[in-house]
Amino acid sequence: MYKCVFLMLCIIISGCTQQQENHHLANLLHNKNPQFILEKLQASEPAERDYAQFHLNSGFLQLMSADFSGAIKTLSQAKREMALLEASSVSENVGAGTLNETLRSYSGYPTDRVMVHNMLALSYLFTNDIYGARVEMLQADIAMKKLATGDQLNGQLASTHLLAAIIYELLDEQSNALISYNDAADIIAQRGLPVPLDLQQALLRISFKLGATDRYEAYKKQFPALPAPTDSNKSQVFALYFDGVVSQKKQNSIVVPNTDFSQLIRISVPAYPPIKSDRGRARITTQSMHATTELVENVDLLVREDLSKEYPSILLLTTTRAIAKYQLVKKADQQDSLFGALLNIATLLTEVADLRSWNMLPASIQFSYIETAENALVIDSRYSQSQQINIESGSQNVLLINSLSNEVFHYQQ
Repeated sequence: MYKCVFLMLCIIISGCTQQQENHHLANLLHNKNPQFILEKLQASEPAERDYAQFHLNSGFLQLMSADFSGAIKTLSQAKREMALLEASSVSENVGAGTLNETLRSYSGYPTDRVMVHNMLALSYLFTNDIYGARVEMLQADIAMKKLATGDQLNGQLASTHLLAAIIYELLDEQSNALISYNDAADIIAQRGLPVPLDLQQALLRISFKLGATDRYEAYKKQFPALPAPTDSNKSQVFALYFDGVVSQKKQNSIVVPNTDFSQLIRISVPAYPPIKSDRGRARITTQSMHATTELVENVDLLVREDLSKEYPSILLLTTTRAIAKYQLVKKADQQDSLFGALLNIATLLTEVADLRSWNMLPASIQFSYIETAENALVIDSRYSQSQQINIESGSQNVLLINSLSNEVFHYQQ
């Protein structure tokens, strides 16, 4: 009996230590480059139930380290794992109901299941496989439709629609681009955020290019301050900026005695700290103009929405587990008071919240767009040195800028 208690504690403590290290590495991203964090992460040995989280983080770090082929392989693996794990096994549900929820395999939150397509699309784009990127956007659209619930925004990502629109525009699929730009603007507006000026301009630009007169006139009334678009042979530059690192979950716990004070009961649930307002921006400058990125996706808000939607089931399982542990300790105490006391301690120590998440994502995703006849761009962002990017005349370009390193990834056609 005593060996079983010891073994149970060892399993739980091992899992908690692993997640603490994961949080530590995510926090180190503020000071260390992604390649350094990737090497540390890959040196760890995650439990099989944490493989999806491990591959999501590893794939993102590979993308940020310019290992695009590696990112495609790793993120594709994470995507498959999440799809297989959406329906948890009976044995895992039993473990989650008796010890804690970390014994269930991590199958990803709605944001994870859509965002993985964003990161894969970018990885394909930077390997010059725009059609691979397009396939990911089609799959992302299917994923969002599956996650849609009435008028709620669960799993609906403006950044996904925006990236799809950019890819469609690069492929000269202007009708699809207009639909996706409009979907992105709708989601941003529904979240109560201002629609970025460059996204407003995209709606005008594409509707003008398509000759969709009614739609164009409607956008002109909606955005009266914007200049009218014109036919142009200038280079196009679509810039995405990943800023910061998404918040890490924390554990909120309370310990209370039962009615006759014969044993202690612990309740632990995951939570997020208040959102920090510190947000950087990227700046794209030419000799004659400049543009600054604007917020498209507050990822910190998305992960809180994901957790909030799951809270009813978390509370139900937590309550069920507390009752089961109480009965278990009560029965053990009737047979052996010492064993009952030890088991009560074990139930307290094993009651930990599930703090797993895709915790290395950017805190926000931002966007900017310029048209220029010049061939040199200067990129500035938080914590990084100015960099010059050269573009060809009349080209279409996608830039991925991030606050974690000096790397600026560039796709040109």
